[in-house]
Amino acid sequence: MALDQQALGNFWSREQWLKELEDPQRLSVGRWNHERSELLSLASGWLVAGELQVMLVAVQPAQQRQGLGRQVLQALLEQAQQLGCHLATLEVAASNKAAINLYGALGFISCGQRSGYYRNGEDALLKCLDLKQIQARTVNRPE
Repeated sequence: MALDQQALGNFWSREQWLKELEDPQRLSVGRWNHERSELLSLASGWLVAGELQVMLVAVQPAQQRQGLGRQVLQALLEQAQQLGCHLATLEVAASNKAAINLYGALGFISCGQRSGYYRNGEDALLKCLDLKQIQARTVNRPE
């Protein structure tokens, strides 16, 4: 809950988080600081009809720009691919350049837009990734 408050501005309620973490049709991957008993980063998504809908990627503000978001998102994508998913999708605020760059670096491409999607009226960009690319990247990764 602390990560949600600090990085996402209370994106979900406690009940929503419990459902997110307990539902077998939802995946979550996190990085934990054992010394401080603190969740540093988290990526979460829903499995729907052979697809992964990425719901969030969050990183503690003090830990941002260190690759933690990329690590948890990459692990989430690999886990979904291993479970048989063939496509990953997500929405990102059109103004969130850091997230857009991260998703692009992982191979996501633009596949649409939702006008006025966010409460503040901002548009959401739809991003898609063919999860076969994850397997190819893993196979071709230098040792």
